[in-house]
Amino acid sequence: MDYFVWYDESTLKTAAEKIHEASVAYQARFARIPQLVLVHNDDQANIGGLVVRSEHAIQRNNFWLAI
Repeated sequence: MDYFVWYDESTLKTAAEKIHEASVAYQARFARIPQLVLVHNDDQANIGGLVVRSEHAIQRNNFWLAI
């Protein structure tokens, strides 16, 4: 499985906003909608249409998107 990694350290955005922006960037790059996002425990959020799963190996403010 290939991942698209998105990093956003902004303190002005919520995790949900960051995940949404990452999803839009993924769609622009690959012309497909991601189905899975791996995040740090502190970045967990509910996003419709995406499975958001926290993993201990993912650092804060990093979002790994995949099909």
